[in-house]
Amino acid sequence: MDDPSRRRLPRLPLPAKLLISYLVVVAAGAVPTFLYVRSELQTDLLTLTEDHLREGARRAGAGLLPYDDDTLITRTRTISSVLRQRLTLISPTGEVLFDSESTTTANHLTRPEVRQAMAARPLVDVAVARRFSESTGKDTLYAATLLVKDGPVLRLAESVSDVVEAAGALRRFARNVQAIAVSVAFLLSLLSAVLFLRPLQRLTATAQAMAGGDLAARASIHTDDEVGDAARALDQMAADLRRRLANAGSGDALLAQLVDALPVPCVVVEPGPDQKNELLAINGPARRAFRVEGVSARRKVQELTQSGRFRRALEEAEADGDPEPCVLQVDDGVRFEALVHVLKRPGAAPLTVILGHELQEVTTTTLPPVTLIEPRAFDLVLADARSRVHAPGMMIEVDDSPGVLVADVDGRLARALALTFEACAKSLAGKSDILAVVVHVEPTRVRLTLDAEPDRALVDVVRPLISPLGGDLVIDDKGARLWLPRA
Repeated sequence: MDDPSRRRLPRLPLPAKLLISYLVVVAAGAVPTFLYVRSELQTDLLTLTEDHLREGARRAGAGLLPYDDDTLITRTRTISSVLRQRLTLISPTGEVLFDSESTTTANHLTRPEVRQAMAARPLVDVAVARRFSESTGKDTLYAATLLVKDGPVLRLAESVSDVVEAAGALRRFARNVQAIAVSVAFLLSLLSAVLFLRPLQRLTATAQAMAGGDLAARASIHTDDEVGDAARALDQMAADLRRRLANAGSGDALLAQLVDALPVPCVVVEPGPDQKNELLAINGPARRAFRVEGVSARRKVQELTQSGRFRRALEEAEADGDPEPCVLQVDDGVRFEALVHVLKRPGAAPLTVILGHELQEVTTTTLPPVTLIEPRAFDLVLADARSRVHAPGMMIEVDDSPGVLVADVDGRLARALALTFEACAKSLAGKSDILAVVVHVEPTRVRLTLDAEPDRALVDVVRPLISPLGGDLVIDDKGARLWLPRA
């Protein structure tokens, strides 16, 4: 059955996916370029033109120095002949002494770039302004500089329309390139449909025929590429399946007979779909241990093998290859203690074997009556527990252990404490060398909060020791809490 979470998005054919990938590549390269050309290129070109005008004005002004009134106009005309920009020489009074492209006689003293240049340092500061020229009627960029103090002003001018036209040409070029790239993406997607989609359709049809039981189906694709490799692997898998299925029936029957002959509870499962274990064999002792009969055994085994304890034991058994002990909670008050084995099978999923014995419910106790239990000082119980812990480098810090009496029998509380300290020390290995224990005195019990989270299997070991005395142990993601009964 298909996973519903995987079918939220509509299914797209391979050519559509390839076309989308091509368009993404085109967009990643062409779109940023087009946006830059449209929004930033014109500004960058204007800035570059402004810098060139500044430098050109300085160099042209330096070429006129030193000058005299008799040769100034002649030298200015010579310099303007090698410049592509319009050159204008303006007297300190605003009179136009020379203009390479205009015969205007208007006074230029009020022009913003001229006023700024006259107030600036000669040939060092260059005044720049953008405005419509009164003589040409065009959007023009000006750069003016003072030749000498109280002397004439040299000005260069360039039409901005040339820059705008160049930016527009680049924008058109970018659009054309983008259109060509999109067209190529369409053609490549169509080509991929012809070259790849048809062999993949044959592979899909062969796999569907095999799933329907036709193990004689063959893809028969002999191309020397990945699709050909997949087709040859599919054909080989069909041959192997036919051979394995021929032996599968007799193997399952033999396994069931071996399991039934065992005197101890035995369950054999294998991985199934949806991460659930499929039951292969279960014998009579296992059915009695799991409290199941008939077809309900399959559901019960699936529930037990989904528990966290079983999964952790299975992971450990798969990791080191050795049987791993595990305690399964069959029902309230009924547990099943077993060993989890993982049997590797060449070319097939491993088998999981649960082998163990049924734990009898404790209906009687050998503990003395409550009236005969002798109280024991908590400090002595704590000291006895510390002496039993063998964790190198581990310090157990108890905050203010109270001088209360606890109901101890046969040193059970000291053993339970020592086991808990030992397990917490192992969980802190490499993290901390101090186990912090906080003591709280309650009306009938003493509660110990340990700042460490040991393995949860510790509960099955410690709880039977202290539960008949009125104690308890709880482990969660915040740490461990141990209750000891007060006398």
